[in-house]
Amino acid sequence: MTSTPDINIMAAALDRIIPAVDNLAGAGEMGLGQEVIDRSRADSRFWDALSTVTTALSSFRDFVELNGQDQDEVLRNIESSHATAFGLWIDVVYTIYYMQPAVHKWLNWHGRPPQPEGNTMPPWDESILEVARKREPFWRKV
Repeated sequence: MTSTPDINIMAAALDRIIPAVDNLAGAGEMGLGQEVIDRSRADSRFWDALSTVTTALSSFRDFVELNGQDQDEVLRNIESSHATAFGLWIDVVYTIYYMQPAVHKWLNWHGRPPQPEGNTMPPWDESILEVARKREPFWRKV
């Protein structure tokens, strides 16, 4: 695919894949379509997958106008006829969605690395090396 996918079709599809919940917007409504496109461009496997999915979506010219149930049916058909591409596209979508600060907040997830503030480790216990220290060396000095 050399042309950019239709952002309106992408947004509608993203909202069906990850719909709004409570006060959190759906993935399309969050405006993640362009990021899905941009990140997919970075790797030919993901770009090919995006191309396959968006080409299939574009064959339904009125996809954006379809009701939710019909959009879901279109997506199910694409998933079944282009399973590998659809799976790669979904991987990109979920990765981008779960990177969003609004999603972290809704999930009540801190979104930071576990160190230095979390996952406290117990003090080192030297006794676990006793057996290894008693063993004869099994390597050759060079």
